[in-house]
Amino acid sequence: MFVCENLAFPGDFLPVLAKHSKNFSLQNALSIGVDQMQRNFKPMVEGVELWRGSQLSDVDARLVIYRAFIEGELEIPRHLARSVHELYFNPQHEDFAPRTM
Repeated sequence: MFVCENLAFPGDFLPVLAKHSKNFSLQNALSIGVDQMQRNFKPMVEGVELWRGSQLSDVDARLVIYRAFIEGELEIPRHLARSVHELYFNPQHEDFAPRTM
């Protein structure tokens, strides 16, 4: 699963079916939107768990970072490459210590 250019996960949107209606209910619209987001949340969690279970060698991790930043496979600022590399190989939080996606 990837993050869209607006920094939201695919499918994260709030459907509003009656934008300018006198019968519009914000509570109903929010309820529908939250229900849809919760349905889409499980696949996202499963994707993250799959990434957590996917071990990466140091060579593979360097290649992923290189491709994302240097080859431009992601539209992200190149100046973040050094920080991403440093934080991946020297994590500041114990939860990020395993060498996973």
